[in-house]
Amino acid sequence: MILRKNAICLIFLMNLVLMGLFAQNTEKFYDFKWEECPLNEARFYRLIAKTDSGYLTNDFYIKEDRIQMIGLFSDSLCKVKNGSFQFYHPNGIISGSEKYINNKEEGLFLRFHSNGILKDSIVYSNGNKIGNSLSWYPNGNLSDSTSLNKDRSGVSVFRFDNGTLSAEGMYSADMKQNGKWQYFHKNGNVSSIEIYDQSKLLSKQYFTEKGELINDTTNTDRDPQFKGGEDAWLKYLEKKIYYPRHYRIVNGDQAVVVVIFTVNEDGNVEDVSVRSLFNRLFDTIAVNAIKKSPKWLPAISHNRCVKRTCEQIVRFKNN
Repeated sequence: MILRKNAICLIFLMNLVLMGLFAQNTEKFYDFKWEECPLNEARFYRLIAKTDSGYLTNDFYIKEDRIQMIGLFSDSLCKVKNGSFQFYHPNGIISGSEKYINNKEEGLFLRFHSNGILKDSIVYSNGNKIGNSLSWYPNGNLSDSTSLNKDRSGVSVFRFDNGTLSAEGMYSADMKQNGKWQYFHKNGNVSSIEIYDQSKLLSKQYFTEKGELINDTTNTDRDPQFKGGEDAWLKYLEKKIYYPRHYRIVNGDQAVVVVIFTVNEDGNVEDVSVRSLFNRLFDTIAVNAIKKSPKWLPAISHNRCVKRTCEQIVRFKNN
């Protein structure tokens, strides 16, 4: 379902009339943080229809004039998912197909990257992963592979986007890490050997990218960090973000762009996109600023550098 730009206001007015005729229908508006707000500040529009099966909910990206989600809830507050759901990226490409029973995942879940490449294929039963699960990177390369038995014991293999091993290990019942788990640097050498008993870490050994044993096994895990810290990152953005000349915000809308990006194993920024479009000019300024970011300190997990997705709220000030 797609809302045309020249018809969206008319549709909103029609919905208001319909609400008077059919008390079972409800509409709500949400800002970029998914908090309820007035129409003139909204990025998302929700239409809820009471049906015999529950509350059928349609969420829309207002500025993109596209559907964001279709799903069935069992309650009027839309807290308990109970049926099929489909989600969409701002560009119109499907982002997920899911099913829930009383808020618990059930059946095959499919998720997609914004370029249309399949991201995840996972089977659930009563909210738990079962059977075989696969994940892929945006370039189509396999990311994760997990195979689980009925008691949810099994094995997982993880890979970097270049195809080399990232981690591998076994699970006992209920997906508790058990026995020897190995983690790898992106060059293929072992980064960590860890021994688990029912997800309790018993021992570990760390190795450099050259394969040399590290005596100090102090946990060094971290999220990606901009060199100089958060203050330096905000100062960088302040220098790069500017308010477009001759542009004026009207009707109370906020000049805010939410950008999603990845910091890869080398600290480079990649896969930059806008979560929900605001305005083409503002969006482009925010995306370009983050694309041109200097190198970051990459995330570290199990003594090796890993990719990590970040989200940045970019606010434009009209000085």
